[in-house]
Amino acid sequence: MSRSGNTNLLAKKIRSQTSLKLSTASRLAQQVHTYLGPPIPDAEDQPQRRLEAYCAHVLARRFQDGQLNGALLGVVEARPTARQLELVLEPAMADSVIYELLPRFDKHYGGIRGVPGLRPRRRQGQLVLRDSFGPAHLIASRADRKPLHLPAPRDGETRLWKARGRLSRDEKREAREWDTSIPHIVDAPVRDVLLSRILRRPALVNRAAQPHGFANCYTHHEGDLVIEWCCGDTVEAFCATLLAHDFAQGLPRDEAIKLLSAHMARLGGHTLILRRHPSCQYGKGPFSAQEIAEHIREGYAL
Repeated sequence: MSRSGNTNLLAKKIRSQTSLKLSTASRLAQQVHTYLGPPIPDAEDQPQRRLEAYCAHVLARRFQDGQLNGALLGVVEARPTARQLELVLEPAMADSVIYELLPRFDKHYGGIRGVPGLRPRRRQGQLVLRDSFGPAHLIASRADRKPLHLPAPRDGETRLWKARGRLSRDEKREAREWDTSIPHIVDAPVRDVLLSRILRRPALVNRAAQPHGFANCYTHHEGDLVIEWCCGDTVEAFCATLLAHDFAQGLPRDEAIKLLSAHMARLGGHTLILRRHPSCQYGKGPFSAQEIAEHIREGYAL
């Protein structure tokens, strides 16, 4: 099929997911330069989507602008099926990914960090991370195929993940807050679908971090995830690539995407917020992207 034919098909696909005008959908379709082929499967049930979304949220909150080699959430590859998700981790970040996901009580923080109820099990160099609240699980491995390590205790922390078969009162409370948080702000089903899709599409979301090897991701509350970057894809091109891969499929069309300006967009209401700075934030000298990346690398080596 011709380039124009593909663009027309993509425009119709984007239009079918959103309330965008056909002219806007066509403009977005012209900016899609990455297409991964067969559809990327969603998690088939709510418990699996919930777990994946929770993990994406925790990792975004932790890594912020501290990624290496363009791995926005520490993930370089995902191998999704309807029933499970395998995450292939950036080797230098892999130990930090596992540490951040596994639940522990931090007395200095005064609460739980990580994903409540998550419990690890070793399997031939991989880790199977099971949700104690239901059947959901993730599989984690390193991109260099070296074995993953379980984290050692840190000062002031109690490793809740060591208690197999038991859930602490704090974990149960934290899980309830995730499921029922701020109902007038957080649309939990939409959040779980979109953040699960984020975790299942690293080849797309990592585009924000490719130019410099890092970007910025963070959260305001339990219902959102923000991605900020400065070089590479425009906001429209980034959105177009996501929509070409069914990112907004099944969402309320009026809330699927809002193109707020040339530098900002929202997807799923206020769930995923995308911001691109109008100019590069990293020049030469001590604050160049290369120097910052080396500083980040040194931090992971400690």
